[in-house]
Amino acid sequence: MLTGTLVNLRAVEQDDYENLHRWVNGSEGMLYWGRPGNTESMWDVAERERREASRGNSRKYIIETNDGVPIGQIDYYDLDWPSRSAWTSILIGESGYWGGGYGTDAMRTLLRYLFLQLDLHRVALNVHETNERAQRSYEKNGFVREGVLRDWAFFNGEWVDGVVMSVLDRDFRLLDR
Repeated sequence: MLTGTLVNLRAVEQDDYENLHRWVNGSEGMLYWGRPGNTESMWDVAERERREASRGNSRKYIIETNDGVPIGQIDYYDLDWPSRSAWTSILIGESGYWGGGYGTDAMRTLLRYLFLQLDLHRVALNVHETNERAQRSYEKNGFVREGVLRDWAFFNGEWVDGVVMSVLDRDFRLLDR
């Protein structure tokens, strides 16, 4: 388990599939993941989790509050050892926890692990240009805007750009003192 200030990150267990199923099918949470109206069966979720867990270059965690309430998921993927880099994504699936610093703390907890334990150099992510709340949260953890992916996703009936952001180990270490 990885321990933060507001949250803990723990391994995904089979008992978590119900929450994951609900989160990836929830229109509110999926809006900024570009999948509103998503319809994945429990079987689809379970198969995806097993497939992703067996890849070896990724890891997903359940985000829990300090009192054990599961509120979302966070992961790293496409871990590239020669380049010491990875990609990350996060979803706070329980909307009652949005805006309370839980996502920022979960990301900081994961970044501490990736930079201080795995000794990575760079962690990157993609975010909808319209998701300003998420971008502010990422910036609190040292992410900087690197570029724009034009017409990255079809969102609410129109194309929106994606923003590529990354944080380097040296910048995160200065921020995390």
